[in-house]
Amino acid sequence: MKTVQWGLDYYTGLPEVDRQHQELFALINRLNAAKSCSPEALDQAFAELRDYVREHFGLEEQLMAEAQIDAEHYAQHRAAHAGFVARLDQLWQARGEDSEWVAEEMLAFLTNWLVQHILLTDRKMALEIHTRMGTQAPHNMFEHF
Repeated sequence: MKTVQWGLDYYTGLPEVDRQHQELFALINRLNAAKSCSPEALDQAFAELRDYVREHFGLEEQLMAEAQIDAEHYAQHRAAHAGFVARLDQLWQARGEDSEWVAEEMLAFLTNWLVQHILLTDRKMALEIHTRMGTQAPHNMFEHF
């Protein structure tokens, strides 16, 4: 599997969110590299990613609550986070059955979900936060929402 790279397409204009997104891309790439190492290295890379994902989702949910964004959007965003964590845990529990397949499936899921979530859900969240906080969304990148 190819590594994933963070780029300006994923920019939200929320500095801590953007920094954490960059770290999530790096952790996915570490997980990708670890799959060809020992099972212990894969376990460690997964644990780091799992823990960081929960920290990141907590930050996003805190920012949404502080900005008092639309309750429906907030609920949908939290549900997306919960679904992601559940699927990640499900894939990880299956790793003993066929670890090579599970690692590939997990990486595909992580990459696809993260990219789509940032481009659609997180950028929409950022636009609403910028609007409610009276700040400017960067470079008018979010006009299509």
